[in-house]
Amino acid sequence: MAATASQYQHFVPQFLLRNFAHPYKPEKEGPRNRKNGKKTKYERGMFPGDKVVRSLNLTEDSPVICEKPISRVLGQMNMYSDSSKIGHQQQQQVEKLLSKLESQACQIFRRITKAFEDNEAGLWITRSERDLIRKFLFILKYRGSGFHHRFYHDKPEDYAEIDRELLREYMVERGFTRPFNVWLDNLRAVIELEMDPEGEWKSKLLKRMYMDDAMWFISHVECNYMAICTPSDVADEFVLTDNSYNIFEGPNTFVQDTDTGEVGESGHVPIHEFAPVSPKLMIVLRSFMLPDPREDADEKVKASRDLWRFCAVDGIYDYWKKSLLDDLPITKARNNYTRVVDGRLQYLDVDKTKWKRLKSHKFYFSFFPISTKHVHTINAILLDNCWPCTHIVFESVESFSRTLEWYLTAPCTVGKIIMGYDVERREAALKKLETISRSLGSTKETVWKRESSPPMRDYDKFRLRHVELRRTFKRIITGGDSAVEEVWKERGVDETIRQRNRALLLDAYLRLPPHRVWLYVKIEIWQMQDAQGPRHCVNPEGLNRLMYRAGIASDKMSQFSDVNLWGDITLDFEGYRRWVFVTQCTFAGPGFIRDCGKYSPICSSSIPDIEKLARQAQVEVLRSGRHLLVDDIDIKAGERPLIEEGERIELLTRILVKSRFRHALKGKLEEDLLEKLHSVFFDILYPTPPRDWSMWWVSA
Repeated sequence: MAATASQYQHFVPQFLLRNFAHPYKPEKEGPRNRKNGKKTKYERGMFPGDKVVRSLNLTEDSPVICEKPISRVLGQMNMYSDSSKIGHQQQQQVEKLLSKLESQACQIFRRITKAFEDNEAGLWITRSERDLIRKFLFILKYRGSGFHHRFYHDKPEDYAEIDRELLREYMVERGFTRPFNVWLDNLRAVIELEMDPEGEWKSKLLKRMYMDDAMWFISHVECNYMAICTPSDVADEFVLTDNSYNIFEGPNTFVQDTDTGEVGESGHVPIHEFAPVSPKLMIVLRSFMLPDPREDADEKVKASRDLWRFCAVDGIYDYWKKSLLDDLPITKARNNYTRVVDGRLQYLDVDKTKWKRLKSHKFYFSFFPISTKHVHTINAILLDNCWPCTHIVFESVESFSRTLEWYLTAPCTVGKIIMGYDVERREAALKKLETISRSLGSTKETVWKRESSPPMRDYDKFRLRHVELRRTFKRIITGGDSAVEEVWKERGVDETIRQRNRALLLDAYLRLPPHRVWLYVKIEIWQMQDAQGPRHCVNPEGLNRLMYRAGIASDKMSQFSDVNLWGDITLDFEGYRRWVFVTQCTFAGPGFIRDCGKYSPICSSSIPDIEKLARQAQVEVLRSGRHLLVDDIDIKAGERPLIEEGERIELLTRILVKSRFRHALKGKLEEDLLEKLHSVFFDILYPTPPRDWSMWWVSA
């Protein structure tokens, strides 16, 4: 890139760094210069009274706690300088836009810190101010060193992230020659975005900005709520790292290609995100998927929330039971257009049909006191992700020492499981933290461990399928507002919830492996093309659950891709693997085909015609008595069939349903879709043996 005038540019603004700063007080005066007798500087770039922060410098092999001027920490040279432009003014256009946004945000953040300093319980913020904070927090995330590293390339082929094909296509479409310019343009698009209360800004942004990152911004704004936390113990403090605003808490999975050794991400779901404001204030963004008692008093709202949580988290990440901050004592901000009556939210305007969002609407943000354990947990999440950072900023050494020791010695449930990519750097960072903790007096045993990423065959094929699905999403989203509205229509649900659900579901699907999305996308395209047709044979809500279950089942079945799944059970290793397949994939996950799409008794079905067919088939099986027969086997005392009676009934039912599936849906789905749905149902969701399969094994 062409040379440009050097300028130190922050990814954490100085107005936030000042909240962690104190006046520089040298322990002693600098020595006099031997030649001219003048006193030398105390420290490079620091003089008594200058604003400085205490930080742990992670760039050194032997980490040290030091003081740094706020003008030279948490930034780097020429981050936003566009060297493709001529002249300093042109090169610094994005920096100027960032400075303007920071100036606007600074006024609101100053009101927050002043209200806290004045011992207020909270403060009122208008909708416009809240939206500006949300935009600013996203910019703090997106402008960070990690994203600078992601995009800082001269050539399209040098961009090697998981979405590389999509970004290169976007560059050709928009005439960009460097990935770095895409990043600068995306920053500009978000900064200049006018967020109208009606929400029209979303469709505008999707057309203006690289779609994947535009969807990410929409999710950031609409799929969580904001709360302000403060330590209940005056001795506790929050820390600040380079990437604090990029960190989330929630499921995060990696896989490793069995042939190439490549490690890649297979899915993640942010449940909590963080934005340090000062040592005593932390903004927490909490996912709407977590319960909200006041909203959940409405059964429709609760059912909607439960569905999205099942789709995005519970139905996929078996290992992830609950959030580390599940019991964090925070709630959504109050507002001036609803009230709580008998535990339920009610609009002040009785005529709800006339209600609409206004810029002048206000929200009351309380300062929520949180326990020492919660403070330590939040700090631990930041520390667990500090391996690419240059500094960890804190106010008092005593508080930092306590929270560091707690993190290093706590069980690995708070992190410290080294896996994924850059494992060497991750472990090196933990060793540096251990060294500092020892120097601060800790004698407790530190704990961390290494684990291998789950294996996956042909990760690049998996990645490319995901790329293709994102292309399909782009076609859906750019198909026009009316088409998107038709897809996401939820009758009888408040528009606020509908808007949130659209963003949440899109975000969830975009983050997940492709086989969990393919059929959903296919059917949604078909629904838009044939809005007046018999599309109601498929219930979208139940279909969502089926697609996620298909993904889980596909993951499990990939482990048995080299096994003759419906062969005879033999007393050897292959026979054992075949039996494991039957128990884990055939029965353990999908349940009964007569209830396809349900995950609780109150859920709606996904394909009513197939459920009706399955119930009829089950009645036929029971009447025929076929499930009671045992072919060519004498069951002796002490022996029992490996396939229990209920399981035999289910498999026979599936065989009958499979033979009648196409006929039941003929004319209701296009032929291509019907064939693929048939394959997904009976090869993945409800594995079904051939009609002549001998399933009457006996175990002594």
